[in-house]
Amino acid sequence: MTRTDGAPQAATPRQGSESATPGSVERVSAWLTDLRFSWGPLLDDTRALSLHKDQTLFHEGEPAQTVYVIVDGRVRLSSFGIDGRERHLMILGPNGLLGDCSLPTSAHYGVSALASSEVRLRAMPASHFLEALQAHPDLAHQHRQLSSRRFGVLLQHIQLQAHNSAGRRVCHHLLGLLHAHGAPIAQGSRINITFTQQEMGNICGLSRVSVSHIFSRLERQGVIARHKGHVVICRPDLLALEARGAGTGLP
Repeated sequence: MTRTDGAPQAATPRQGSESATPGSVERVSAWLTDLRFSWGPLLDDTRALSLHKDQTLFHEGEPAQTVYVIVDGRVRLSSFGIDGRERHLMILGPNGLLGDCSLPTSAHYGVSALASSEVRLRAMPASHFLEALQAHPDLAHQHRQLSSRRFGVLLQHIQLQAHNSAGRRVCHHLLGLLHAHGAPIAQGSRINITFTQQEMGNICGLSRVSVSHIFSRLERQGVIARHKGHVVICRPDLLALEARGAGTGLP
């Protein structure tokens, strides 16, 4: 099975048979690190740029003069609420775009971008980006696909933050990773991308310690395991129960 952007999607229990119901949260991964886009013409006359882990690329509200294509590494997007709290929204990987979200309706960045790892980028003027989309319909189509996936992550984020406990948020994001990046092994389904507990905490609005406690409890219950640096979902049925609040009651 493949998604509309050409990325393979792992088969998981009941996948394809589940449909969204009013009030439900669709399972999508906040880690957009499997993007199979090709931005060829965009990369003409761009400059190379590198970031160290935790280095800021741009801040919310700054002039949106530059758009970036991620070549390697992971970048997280965040925004500040009216209460001044920073809310982490998603993590983008290779072939993701940064700095385009508010264009062309706003001249300022709508989010902040911070490196979650060592990152290599290609940078271009925002005007070059917009001109390339007009000149190349295939690039515009890819951009719409990326925008749709980012919107899905934002919608999920809002729904989860509003109504769910810490444990349910973590379980739901694990299910999203399973559906987007899961591959069968003897123990269950391995999530084929690596992520840190700090990243999970950022996305869920939790501390790394809180995520560690939830992971430890899921391991003791046999719901998840570790395999060569990856998380393995051993019991997706129990994980789904926890995500719905019908399990043993994570904090």
